[in-house]
Amino acid sequence: ACNLACLPPQSSDTSMEPERERAEAGTFASTNEKLPLWIPDLDASRTVVIPTPRASTRSTPGVYPRPLSPNDPRMTAITAKFRFMGRMFAGAMRDGFMFPLPLSCSFLGLVQNCPTTSAYQRSVSAQAHMAVEQPSQKKNSRSRSPSLDRDASDEYSCEENTPTTGTKSFTDVHRSTGTNLIRSCVQSLGSLDLPRPGFLGGEVFAVEHHVCKELDRIDAMNLREDETEKRYLQVAANRNFARESLAKSYDCSFEEYFENRTFVDPFDPTQGPDATPLCPDGHRREVNIFNVREWVELAKQFILRDGVVEQVKAFRLGVNDFFPIEYLRLFSPSELQRDVCGGSDRVEDWTEDDIRKLLKLDGAKGATEALVAVAAIGGEGGASLSRRFGASSPTIGYLIKTLLESTTTQRRQFLNFVTSVPIVTPGMIEVSPIVSPSGAFMPMRDNCLPRANTCARRLYLPKFESYEKFSSVLWSVIREESRFKGFYEWRGS
Repeated sequence: ACNLACLPPQSSDTSMEPERERAEAGTFASTNEKLPLWIPDLDASRTVVIPTPRASTRSTPGVYPRPLSPNDPRMTAITAKFRFMGRMFAGAMRDGFMFPLPLSCSFLGLVQNCPTTSAYQRSVSAQAHMAVEQPSQKKNSRSRSPSLDRDASDEYSCEENTPTTGTKSFTDVHRSTGTNLIRSCVQSLGSLDLPRPGFLGGEVFAVEHHVCKELDRIDAMNLREDETEKRYLQVAANRNFARESLAKSYDCSFEEYFENRTFVDPFDPTQGPDATPLCPDGHRREVNIFNVREWVELAKQFILRDGVVEQVKAFRLGVNDFFPIEYLRLFSPSELQRDVCGGSDRVEDWTEDDIRKLLKLDGAKGATEALVAVAAIGGEGGASLSRRFGASSPTIGYLIKTLLESTTTQRRQFLNFVTSVPIVTPGMIEVSPIVSPSGAFMPMRDNCLPRANTCARRLYLPKFESYEKFSSVLWSVIREESRFKGFYEWRGS
């Protein structure tokens, strides 16, 4: 499901908001029986992981791996899952099917160009680790990473069709090997591939884009050290930080939001010794306004490379089980998301015309309900009438209305109910009435409910006396099917 409107509900005690949000997301990630495969952005029920956009304004919703230490004890089981998903992805491409999981363009970009530890990256990592404050250093000693001098909005994003920096592309590096068809957009990830502010992990981009840029501006003024420190502290105490940087609905400053934050995994709510460190003894270093630029650089390295490299390698192995991984580089990440993962279905923007184009009715024009289309032989020599709905039949009107009024999550559940995948795939959905052997349109009752044949992409509907009853029963059936995969006992709406 891709319901992007349901941000965490706000409590009356806004002073506890940052702590509560991190704790709820972390509790889900640590107590859920399932392996932590994806960054756990949750829907309004706080139980379902939803695809979310990256920081780039051009990004579309997609799931991104939960960054973890390569030494995490669950990594073997996690990489097995990712290899299996890689096989499914490659199989879907080869056979012309849709891969029923909305992978983010950023993840797909990593799959195309698996991150490795280059000499430059080792140098950056070494410099960051050498910058660890010693106990004798002052709390307000300032650290700054050279890579943060660049405006985050100018960095490359896998959502774009062309690179926006001078970084050498895969084509440039391998041109001598004859791989000229490979797109130049295959590159490493940048700030725009971080989680978007307002979603879990979005504070990394928010701090880089707002706080770090302001600190850079102060540094450029070449003020006295005491005046510089004073202005740094003013930035840290600005109570508009949460509203302006994180799209929150409460007042909260940087220093309040980052209270008890340390140099460890940004997604870990404990922020203690058991969390993955971003640098040696990271749990002993508190994030503050004077070292936040270093924290941002290390957090980016963890989210965009170090914490996901094992998952990416496993996914690539799965693809390679079907065909050479290099073939993926013939496409851009956005093309893979759109054409393989069904990222172009835009169910959240459905109109009445979109829904009607999706439905196959075969009823006569101007029909009112369950019109006779053909006669078919059924049973042992008996006859039954195969009936079809007309475009103006009341039941079709009920179906269109309830889909228009539904949430994005419900629409994807509907697609999954009828076609077994939660995205729009090639082909129409045939809508047929449930009829008796004599051809009579049967009314809804406990043993006559909406049902579907996913192989044939066919939805069967009984007769309803009102829209309210139709909507209530349809969504009750779909909701239970989503929970029990079709094996459940109807107990009424």
